Amino acid sequence: MPVLLEQEKVNEMVERFYDKLLQDSYYVSMFKERNVDVEILKERQRVFISRLVSEDSAQEQGKQANQVKERHPFQISPERAAIWFGKLKETMDEMEMDPSVKERLKEKVEFLLKKIV
Repeated sequence: MPVLLEQEKVNEMVERFYDKLLQDSYYVSMFKERNVDVEILKERQRVFISRLVSEDSAQEQGKQANQVKERHPFQISPERAAIWFGKLKETMDEMEMDPSVKERLKEKVEFLLKKIV
């Protein structure tokens, strides 16, 4: 049975996470260079996280891995991926959230990061 994360929690997580990212000059510069609309990025992240915590099957994980690769055609260094993931984990750890949801989300994001790095 899929574990659910309320939309309110997803929204809070995304806002907190991007607050952290936007304090890092690397991400600020990267978003500016690529002309990224951070609000669109946040909305995509909300949808992505909601789907990630609700999907179970290997087929869905494969589909998600392909989608992540398509949206990140640029090279991602292992160091940058580790920093990005570290900020996401830090955000989740600061939030009141079901521990099983937190662990599940961390595992799935780590799995997907390994596919694109």
